[in-house]
This record gives sequence, C-alpha cells and structure tokens, in this order.
Amino acid sequence: MAHYLRSFTRQLFSLSVLRSWLVLLVVAAGGCSSSNSTTDTLMDFSQIKDDEVVLVGRISVLPAVIGASLKKETDTFMPFDGERVLVWVDANVSDSLNKARELSTSDSQLGLLADWNVPFYIAIPKQTHVLTGLERALREEGDLRYVTLALPEWFTVLVRVDDQTVYIGNLRVYVDEFDEVVAVEVVDESEHARQRVSQRFGEHVRFRVSLLALSHHLQ
Repeated sequence: MAHYLRSFTRQLFSLSVLRSWLVLLVVAAGGCSSSNSTTDTLMDFSQIKDDEVVLVGRISVLPAVIGASLKKETDTFMPFDGERVLVWVDANVSDSLNKARELSTSDSQLGLLADWNVPFYIAIPKQTHVLTGLERALREEGDLRYVTLALPEWFTVLVRVDDQTVYIGNLRVYVDEFDEVVAVEVVDESEHARQRVSQRFGEHVRFRVSLLALSHHLQ
C-alpha cells in the first residue's frame, strides 16, 4: 500500500476558488442537472468520449482522534454524515510553490461532486490534472451549500493519452473536533477497485493505477 501522510497546524492557508466553470456531477438520487452536468454512475463505457478518461477513486473522512476517553455515543460518529464532497481539479494550474497556489482562471477547472466514502467513476478530459481543494456539500432546504475544506497540499492526477480508466486511490481526510483538516493520506485500494471496474464496465477496459502524487514532488 502506497500512501502519503502530511500533518499540519490549524493555521491553514486561505484557498480562493475561482468558479469560472462548474461541472456538477450528480447521481440520480438528487441534485439539479444542467447542460454541462454529467453523472458519476456510469454503467456503459460507450458513454465515454475519445478525449475523456474515467477517474476512479474515493474520498473518505475520519476523525483525527478516536480514544477510549470519548463518550460512548461519539464512538460511532461519522464526520459529515449525509453530506457530499465537491472535488476541485484543474488541468492548467501551476504546481510551482512560488506561484502562491494561484488557481487557473480558465475553463480547465472542474468541480466533481461525489459521495463521501463511496467509490466514484467520473469522466474527465484526458489530460493531467491537479487536485486543488475540497468542499463540503451540505443540503439545506433542497439546495446545496458549500464549505471549503483547506488541504495542506495539492495532488497531481497523472493521465496518459492511452488511458481508459485511471485509479487515483482513496484520499483519506482526517478532521478535528472543529471540522478542520489536520492530515491527509492516499491509500491504495486498487485490487478492489480493479474488480469493481471489471464488473461495471467489463474486463476489456484498461485499468491503470496512478495514485495521487504530491504536486511539489513532481516539479
């Protein structure tokens, strides 16, 4: 199992997200559709365009500390239960730390809406992207309200021109009692993911493991 673990203090950087193009990826259970929306419940690989690749992975969240000193009723507490997660990726963002984490203002920025702790299968343009941030998607009176989750690092999603499906791993997010991110790690669950992709799309579909990599390691 390959993973990256990075802890940091509560003095988190301020992440300003420029939403020039938002692609909301919704399941059939809810959410508003639009002309540029798609679904994360793809069952037929013929839906995928030649210039797209299926991103396979999972975003999970855990309390940073679960100890015997906690009250019994909190032992089964699941952070952000009933919420969804908006994953921001950008194909044109600079990985340079000297750029002060500036986001691209181009149409390359995508918002991928998925369920916490549930594997997703999302079609994105076939090019390398950078995962720049997360947002909690809270449903209030039928609408979604978004709350930023500041990440300590950006992660690169490496995509090849001949890829069909790319497995990026389980991005596991640890939060404290104030719902702030205190650590993240990338967990390799590719064996199970490979089986799920074969069952969903067929054994003929090429499956490649390309775990999320810390962007500054690839400079």
